[in-house]
Amino acid sequence: MTNKSNQSTIQIIAGRFKGTRLAMPTNSLTRPSKSILKESLFNTLTNDIWGSCFVEAFGGIGSIGLEALSRGAKKAIFFEQNKQAFSILTQNIKLIKAKDPNICIQSFCGDTFALLSPSLFTPQDRAIIYLDPPFDIRQNHTDIYERCFCLLTRLKIPWHLVVFEHSSAYKMPENISHLSIIRQKKFGKSTLSYYTPYQTIKENNA
Repeated sequence: MTNKSNQSTIQIIAGRFKGTRLAMPTNSLTRPSKSILKESLFNTLTNDIWGSCFVEAFGGIGSIGLEALSRGAKKAIFFEQNKQAFSILTQNIKLIKAKDPNICIQSFCGDTFALLSPSLFTPQDRAIIYLDPPFDIRQNHTDIYERCFCLLTRLKIPWHLVVFEHSSAYKMPENISHLSIIRQKKFGKSTLSYYTPYQTIKENNA
């Protein structure tokens, strides 16, 4: 799938920006989520995405966070360390802002582990974070997941939901700090794991 400039693209699947073609790198800088995985993610988040503050912790080209905005998130925050990928992310953000100049988007070029901070959120934000950390498939990628767990434990941000896209070969913990796993779905080599605060589970079971 290519646009007129022969650059690879990926479409926003649904919502008010449906059909918008987002630019993709021509090399393997990022690993865009498969369409079937992305569709399942947003089908699961249907009742939670509207009005949320959506964080794509390892932004890549921004396809997940921009899809969230299309489907009703009120704000999106992106982090991307690779400068070339961040340039493409910025290009895709401009496409969305051209359609809605008032849409709320923040993007940071740098290390998620250093830049993600509670100061980015207000008490009113219903924050959802999506973590698809990059890893070298030729090496053991346990460390990158453990760094994510430590980040969630250290920051103590009152997340509404935490979603990991991770290798299906990796066994995710039942609990991470104040969060507990509530759902998993496998898509071949990738799996989505969903976590929510203990208090939310208690309230839902009350």
